[in-house]
Amino acid sequence: MSDTSDNEGEMHREVEWLKPSDRVIVAELAEYGGWMKPSSLALNISYTRRHIARRCQVLSEKGLIDRHEDTAGYRITDFGEQFLNDNLSPEDLANSQ
Repeated sequence: MSDTSDNEGEMHREVEWLKPSDRVIVAELAEYGGWMKPSSLALNISYTRRHIARRCQVLSEKGLIDRHEDTAGYRITDFGEQFLNDNLSPEDLANSQ
């Protein structure tokens, strides 16, 4: 597990928009497997609803998660799965959407 943290830490230094909380948010969405709102995510991870909502907007813009068309609910994308599996380079993330 430390390898993932080290990889994410390195990735964070190389990708300007990536924040330390992003992997945690995407991982929680992956574990749940469906649509989740920032308030539900905040119950399960140690970030505030406000922070999660802001990060979800960015993660959605970057293609790692999808935003529900009717409400502020999110779910992981295939691109987000690649991110969690460390199958993306910093360039892939830097150039995403």
